[in-house]
Formats: sequence, C-alpha cells, structure tokens
Amino acid sequence: MNLSFVPANLHLKQTKEKEFIVSLDGQEILRTKSSRTALVKFNALREELEKTFPMREPTPEEKSDLLQREIKNSLLGHNSLGGRKKKTSAGGTRTFGG
Repeated sequence: MNLSFVPANLHLKQTKEKEFIVSLDGQEILRTKSSRTALVKFNALREELEKTFPMREPTPEEKSDLLQREIKNSLLGHNSLGGRKKKTSAGGTRTFGG
C-alpha cells in the first residue's frame, strides 16, 4: 500500500518487512505493523493538512484538457472492429432438442 498527499509531502508506504511507515516531509511519523493504525494516522494528518493546502478549482483550460483526455481514453476502450465472438449454430443449453 502506497498513499501520498503531495502538497504536504505526506506518504504512507509499506516496506518489504510488512511494516507501514507514515512520513511527513521526509520525517518518519509512525512505524507500525498494523495497516489499520497507519491508515487512520495518515487520514488524520491528511485532513489537518487539507485545511492548510486547500484544493483549488481547475481552470477552464485544465477542465477542457481533462475532458478531451477522458474522451480519447473512452474511445480507445470501445473498439468496434475487434473482440466479437462468432455466433455458432450450437445453443447455449445442454439439451439435444435444439
């Protein structure tokens, strides 16, 4: 599990030894084996820091860029040329009557 709140440089990382580390601006705040405890601490710190670093509304240019990117991604996901299965004469049931 890796979580981050970038404006305040807050991170929650899991080590190879299955420990969870919450760090703020490079300083270790909490080290524990409990993911639940680490997540509670991370969310509490994030809520406090969100007051200091409020989220701003995207500009109209950013909104249009995001919308265009989402439209392109959705069009790529729905290719009408491939992925169809050929219909067979056999039905979907296991009966012999047809």
